[in-house]
Amino acid sequence: MNIPNFTKEHADQILANINVKAIRARGFRVAVDMINASASVMDPYLFEKLGVELIPINNIPNGKFTHKPEPLKENLDDIAKLVIKSKADLGFVHDPDADRLVVINENGEVILEEYSLALAVENILSKNPGKLIVINLSTSKMSVDIANKYKSKCILAKVGEPNVVKEIIYQKAIIGGEGNGGIIYPTINTVRDSFVGLSLILELLAERKQTVNECVATLPKYFMKKDKWSIVDKNLKDIILKLKTHFKEAKTTEIDGIRLDFPDGSWLHLHPSNTEPIVRLFGETKTQEKIEALFKEVKLTLNSK
Repeated sequence: MNIPNFTKEHADQILANINVKAIRARGFRVAVDMINASASVMDPYLFEKLGVELIPINNIPNGKFTHKPEPLKENLDDIAKLVIKSKADLGFVHDPDADRLVVINENGEVILEEYSLALAVENILSKNPGKLIVINLSTSKMSVDIANKYKSKCILAKVGEPNVVKEIIYQKAIIGGEGNGGIIYPTINTVRDSFVGLSLILELLAERKQTVNECVATLPKYFMKKDKWSIVDKNLKDIILKLKTHFKEAKTTEIDGIRLDFPDGSWLHLHPSNTEPIVRLFGETKTQEKIEALFKEVKLTLNSK
């Protein structure tokens, strides 16, 4: 009886769809935080086949997380220090179930998780101009701008992996995902997959002979802010109406809460959580001052009588 080796099968599927030769030629040294979970099983084989020197941390597959599992900057001091100490070219961070990916640059700085998807989109669309992509309503506009650069169309889906996947399949999109570090590349599979994501990012850096910082510098620059608050004893329809009434100059989309797109390219998205009595507010502008001002204006508007 043949026992399937799903780790090898998945890695081999990734390897068959990326430029392994370019990655091997680059000779990367990469630090990876596997949070003692799924990536601990997969990464050693994948990195060996990619010809990448793996510098692991938290790489025992026992499910005992050594830091808070959310791959956010405040939880990632150890991997940031490891990149510097080991003189790695870059670092990656997986979340426990390996569907979200965060990048650490060559200086040991945690890159905003929104860049993971943007880098993957840049890679794929640069080789497939005109192909459609799908992101969710709360994802950075970087991917929209990249799509425009390559004469492609970007469809905005409701928040949530199933919603994005459904739209990717329906639209026959070439790539998509969510700004929380979730990359979906249907050529390989139709789920958020950090192994696929890191492979696409290594391919991009290898083919362009760039560092993370050099590559990030070629992408559109925005300032993003995220917040959440309770809506216990509040009516979501009233909240949405207040925002629509106040921000009259904005184009509104109401398939998932409300998204406001302003003439200067700034946007806000307020949507209810599916699991908690809260709403989340996401927004993005060209300056830090503008995003802070917009969030303040939203809160003042919602607190007004």
